[in-house]
Amino acid sequence: MLEYVNLVFRAVFLYFLIILYLRIMGKREVGELSVFDLVLYFVMSELLALSIQNANESMLKSIVPITTLSILQMLLSWILLKKKKARDFIEGNPVIIIKHGIIDQKEMVRQRYTIDDLMFQLRDKNVGSVSEVEFAILENSGVLTVFKKGQNNLNYPHPLISDGEVKDEILKDAGVDRKWLHSKLKAKGYDKIDDIFICIWEKSGLFVVMKDGRINPNGMKHSSHNTRNN
Repeated sequence: MLEYVNLVFRAVFLYFLIILYLRIMGKREVGELSVFDLVLYFVMSELLALSIQNANESMLKSIVPITTLSILQMLLSWILLKKKKARDFIEGNPVIIIKHGIIDQKEMVRQRYTIDDLMFQLRDKNVGSVSEVEFAILENSGVLTVFKKGQNNLNYPHPLISDGEVKDEILKDAGVDRKWLHSKLKAKGYDKIDDIFICIWEKSGLFVVMKDGRINPNGMKHSSHNTRNN
């Protein structure tokens, strides 16, 4: 009888311990989990199972590694938040599979993404033909994000500037360069790229959010009623 009570206690204790650690590590949808997240959760589940199965072993043998992995995940999350290059290396980058109705077959080969995968996800988005698609982006999670022609406000789906860093490969793929970008920003009063949190190229022009929350250099704060900077 005591053995079963011990098993119940272990299961309940470790259950709430895992929930606590997951809450501390932050909220994230299952479809948005990175490779590191998935590995972490698999390892934690195995440690949890071992602790429950081996009732004679000390729970510290599971608690210590689970706690260590949780701390490692939080540390890595902080590094990824601060370092874009580290984030790109660990999590990868979303890639454009379809641009203006044209499939990038080379990118599909690099991503080992088949035409069957593509058509399935397009049908799942109620899209019958590639010709209907303005942009289709394969996210890090494997989900395909689709923007239909005539139903999006973007000239290019990826940010030109992210956290103060100009994305040269994005500029090249978008058909522009730094000189063009600097001239457009300067015309609107943006002098320091380091102060820009994000810059998106919309059909109406560049939409810019500063790191301090402003959406223009004259002091307007970012809000749900944002206007666009042409």
